Amino acid sequence: MPWVTPVNCEGCGDCVNKCKKELLKMTETNIAGIFVPWMSEPELCVGCGLCASTCVMGGIMMTEYVEMAINRFKNQKPTINK
Repeated sequence: MPWVTPVNCEGCGDCVNKCKKELLKMTETNIAGIFVPWMSEPELCVGCGLCASTCVMGGIMMTEYVEMAINRFKNQKPTINK
């Protein structure tokens, strides 16, 4: 399951374009005008890893903590700590 680290994301959207299921969407963070990839339906993710392998900034990586990642995508907004 992908795990997005918003502070590492440069907002290029390459991972969004690689998602074969079109589940990743650029979503605004707690900072107006800053967008990062996020999923509204993470339970549909097949965990292929294409999104993570595309990111050169380390903004999205794969995690084995699937339930935690699904819960995070569904119940939290992407946040960048100021």
